[in-house]
Parts: sequence; structure tokens; C-alpha cells
Amino acid sequence: MKVRIEYWNPKNKTVVTETGFRYLDTNSDITKIEVWEGTKEEIFKKFNKKNNSLRYCNGSYYKFEDETLHTEYQKWYKGLSESEKFNMFYGNGVVD
Repeated sequence: MKVRIEYWNPKNKTVVTETGFRYLDTNSDITKIEVWEGTKEEIFKKFNKKNNSLRYCNGSYYKFEDETLHTEYQKWYKGLSESEKFNMFYGNGVVD
């Protein structure tokens, strides 16, 4: 199975309005599209791992191009046991 995945990243561009007000535009845009291959479960695990690695990067995330696949991912994730979710989130890290 091949899946197209969008990578979103914040613009972080300074914008000046007509009145001279300056602000930082942090809305996210698609910066690249990747094609992942594998079984549905392999792709879902990779998707989870990639997004988990971005949890401290505000505005950066991966997104399925196909919304139906995203819905399937959500059902798959909700069906995991708490211990599986814990292991996927923390991996081999130490939790106090």
C-alpha cells in the first residue's frame, strides 16, 4: 500500500497590516508531501511515531492526505490497549 502524507510546518513570517501593525504568522502550511509504503499497520505506527516526535514543535505535524485513511487511523489508535499506547509514546524511555 502507498500513502501520501502531508508535512505541515508553521510559516513564522512577520506580517505587516495596512495600519502598520506587525505580527508573526504562525499558521501552518504544507511544506512537503511524502509517499510511504507498507502495510496499513506499519504506516499507522510510523505516522504515530513521526507525529509523536514533533510533540514539542508547535505547528509542525504530519497529516494523511486521504481523510478516510485518517478516520481509519483514529479507529485503529482507539482500539489499542493502554499499554500499547504507553509503549508507543514513551518507547524505551524512563518514566518516573
